[in-house]
Amino acid sequence: MNSDIHSNNPTSLKDFQAFLGDFLQGEDEKSLSSVKPITDGLGLESPKRVVAPSMPVTKPIPKVETPAYRVKTPRPQTISAPPPIVDEPKKITNFVTQPEAPPITVAPPPPLPGVSLLKRGSALVLDQLFVQAIWMTALVITSNVLSGFETGFSSEVLRGFSEPLFFRFAILEFATIWLAYLAISLGIFNMTFGMWVWDIRISYGNKKDENYGLRKLMRILWSFIFFAPILPLALLVFRKQDRNLLDVLSGSNLYLVQN
Repeated sequence: MNSDIHSNNPTSLKDFQAFLGDFLQGEDEKSLSSVKPITDGLGLESPKRVVAPSMPVTKPIPKVETPAYRVKTPRPQTISAPPPIVDEPKKITNFVTQPEAPPITVAPPPPLPGVSLLKRGSALVLDQLFVQAIWMTALVITSNVLSGFETGFSSEVLRGFSEPLFFRFAILEFATIWLAYLAISLGIFNMTFGMWVWDIRISYGNKKDENYGLRKLMRILWSFIFFAPILPLALLVFRKQDRNLLDVLSGSNLYLVQN
């Protein structure tokens, strides 16, 4: 009988199966709606979980452990400089000998014109008169200071030599005036007043010589000894090769300037 139903009503059977499926699906939805939480509809629903599609699982690649090697740091090496290259002297086989140049001879400068004895004596006389005039002026001033300006320019000045104090002042002033005169004239100008009048100059040699300053000093000292005069001036009369005793002792020379 069942077979007859299936054979006679195939469409009715399919409809029944469809109805049964819809009914069961509706029952499942009702069962699920009965267990909904009370928070539905309040916006507090928990987010739905999204299941990510299954991804292929990759196996981790095993690490290959490399053995730890000890790295040796290279030591600094000293690099020695190469030996210098020395060029060997070339052997000159063919050369021409040149005649040697004659030595250059430098002619010595002409000698300085000498000073005659007459001009030397005239210059010395002018120097004596010049210094004596300065000394007499100093004596007058000293005499007036000691006497309270009572002597003036009278002969009372000469009488003051009898007084020991005035005599000492006179000798001291005489030596001071001569030394100052010779130091300025011979040390700075290389000539005295009398030499300037007669165009006479003093030569002390080369300025770069270490004894140049010593010659000046000796000229001043020996001139004071002879001009003061401590030694007689007659010793300066004798000369040899236009040089007297004062020139030899001081290592200097006198020459005449030609205008």
